[in-house]
Amino acid sequence: MEDKNQCKWQALEIEEGEATMLRRPFLDKIDNMSAENKEKCFGVPRKVWFGSMIAFLIAISSCSIPTTAAPSSNPIASSSSNPTVPSDIEVLANVVLPSVKSIDDDLNRTAPQYRALEWLVYNDTRGLTIEDDTIELLERFSLVTLFYSARQHSSVIDDDKNTWLKSSCHCDWDPSFNCDENGRVTVFAPSRDFNDGGTLPPEIGNLQSLREIGLVWCGMKGSIPSEIGNLQQLIKLELYDNKLSGTIPSEIGNLQQLTDLELGNNNFSGTIPSEIGNLQQLSSLRLVNNHFSGSIPSEMGNMQRLINLSLGRNNFSGTIPSEIGKMHELNDLSLDRNNLSGTIPSEIGNMQGLHWLRLFKNNFSGTIPSEIGNLHELKSLDVTDNKLSGTIP
Repeated sequence: MEDKNQCKWQALEIEEGEATMLRRPFLDKIDNMSAENKEKCFGVPRKVWFGSMIAFLIAISSCSIPTTAAPSSNPIASSSSNPTVPSDIEVLANVVLPSVKSIDDDLNRTAPQYRALEWLVYNDTRGLTIEDDTIELLERFSLVTLFYSARQHSSVIDDDKNTWLKSSCHCDWDPSFNCDENGRVTVFAPSRDFNDGGTLPPEIGNLQSLREIGLVWCGMKGSIPSEIGNLQQLIKLELYDNKLSGTIPSEIGNLQQLTDLELGNNNFSGTIPSEIGNLQQLSSLRLVNNHFSGSIPSEMGNMQRLINLSLGRNNFSGTIPSEIGKMHELNDLSLDRNNLSGTIPSEIGNMQGLHWLRLFKNNFSGTIPSEIGNLHELKSLDVTDNKLSGTIP
């Protein structure tokens, strides 16, 4: 009889729409029931029930039931006052953030990831649950995390100009988006207004259908997350004219379909990882105006489809590797304003399609190799401000 009363009590609460049915209080009452009673009332075991519960929570989040227990318009403010993470958010976190052992310890309430979880549970009109397409759920979570990461310093994220999070279809959130037939984003190139000095979160690596990323001239800070290496369909990665720093992750070598890697005009440092030699489809590599140092890796000789190689205005040292002569299709070679030394390798004469050769403001010595005369397409040669000697061939 007690079991039947409990089931009847639940049904009455749902029917009457009392405030206690909503979210945390509702979960607390059900959590106090035994597993056996839950199964009798709901006809499903606990794990499956939790998935259905998220669907129920998302569905009622749009209802206009007057209650003081519903979340405020600022979910961060409401959650920060409660030291306990709502169960619905924690269940969702276990799906989209499998590495999180304790959401209380590992995920700050003001973090973009937590804000994205709250939005999915309380505000998303799409109403996805862990019983739906988990790939779509993960994609949606990752896009919302990107939004909050980019706008974390902005006091206004719900203005009239912002189209993000306002449509049930995430393909409509930004005019730059292209989506495939499954609704997976393939092109991510939002306008400059998208970013407000935020960062690129690890969740970018979840958008594994991406073929183009264009985050240009938008004040983005932080580093390139190693998870970028998960995007093995990526063709273009353009992050130039920002305030990015740190090193190029070695995982960049996983992007073997990449044709354009544009990281110029940032604050990157460290060395170029040798794994960059895996990018054998690359046609343009621009790292100009950063703080890179160390030597130019000989593995770059593997990039034989390269047309533009711009490494100027950095702190590279050492010699030009002879393997550079394998880049037969190279059109523009810019190594100016570095600390390169040694002689100009004779193999440079193999680049018979070269139009521009910029080696000025380095420490090159010796003579200009006679093989440079093989460069019949050469339009500009600048070797000023070096320690060269001898005659011009």
